[in-house]
Amino acid sequence: MNLVQYHSYGEKKMSDKNPRYLIDTIHAKSLEDNPLNSPVNRDLHIYLPPDYFENEETRFPVIYYLHGYAGNNKTWTVTSEMSNDKAMDRKNMPQDILDQIDIDNLATFEKMDDLIRNGDIKSFILVQPDGSLHVPNIFNRKDLRGNIEPKGSFFVNSPYSGNYMDYIINDVIKYVDSNYRTINSIEHRALMGGSMGGYGTLYLALHHPEKFIAASSLSPGNPRDIEILDLKVRIPLYTQILGEELANQIADSAWKDIIDSYDLVFSNENRLIPTVKRNQEGKITDYNKEARDNWRNHNLISVIEKKPDALKQLNLQLNCEATDEFGLAEDAQLIHNKLIELEINHDYELYSDPKAALTPHILGIGYHIILGIKYCLKFI
Repeated sequence: MNLVQYHSYGEKKMSDKNPRYLIDTIHAKSLEDNPLNSPVNRDLHIYLPPDYFENEETRFPVIYYLHGYAGNNKTWTVTSEMSNDKAMDRKNMPQDILDQIDIDNLATFEKMDDLIRNGDIKSFILVQPDGSLHVPNIFNRKDLRGNIEPKGSFFVNSPYSGNYMDYIINDVIKYVDSNYRTINSIEHRALMGGSMGGYGTLYLALHHPEKFIAASSLSPGNPRDIEILDLKVRIPLYTQILGEELANQIADSAWKDIIDSYDLVFSNENRLIPTVKRNQEGKITDYNKEARDNWRNHNLISVIEKKPDALKQLNLQLNCEATDEFGLAEDAQLIHNKLIELEINHDYELYSDPKAALTPHILGIGYHIILGIKYCLKFI
């Protein structure tokens, strides 16, 4: 395979000198003329199984993985052990921190190769789209690689940020089915994601039940009610690396940027945060009720209540770490309770993992990606 190969409307590049680990660039028609002028040409990270080139007649099921907030085409969730991303992460992480992380339990392309070759899972294609807005966070905060972290789309259609749900459903799936040997049917297509991607997984499954037979939502983020404005996010990993004061400042700025993005994506013309009023004790006393309702309309429980039949045929996995630092365990439990109330079958786990103590949110998701893949593969 050539290093660069052009498809009908995409560019293919080999990643990590392996012809099965690819980064394709596609033109996302659904994002044309988006209000933020975010890039219309988008990267997809494609993983092909070890036996992909053995028989040209063989076709494969596909899992689409949606990344979390601040992710983009420079910070793929699942990569090769040999990728520059992995090397840069480890280079910038102190050894005593690395020693606390169960690296062997994190998903990589090589690990998926091994599982397939050993017969532990069947062959499949993994596709990771870029769901970033490509707009800088409001504090211009940088990641460990020195890149400014971008705002996220939440994978919804928004008049204020663009049609990111259509981008996944129409552009990405069409491209993959047209250019790779997929089994192009709902019975062989699954969706999964973590954090913002966990939210997007449920949101897309609710709006497009005709596309996916299985879904795994890992620690889904969720635009909750007004009380989340006072959430204090504390990330042990930051504290160990940076000290408590600076770590708390960074965590607070990260959370403020996320809720600012809720306003941007869900209610940009009628924002909630600038209208909040507080008393002398700092308690919220008033706010724009219409903007609050715009947030609520995108809350997963609200969407599930409006579309209860959408998940009836879906094989759904939902889980979260019990001490998630973004308070998402409570959300996961509420979603679980609503699914039970509506008699929607699903696999649910609120787990406690001491190996994720440095950051229950990020590592909790990281340790469950392979498990989510195995869950989806049972049905596709």
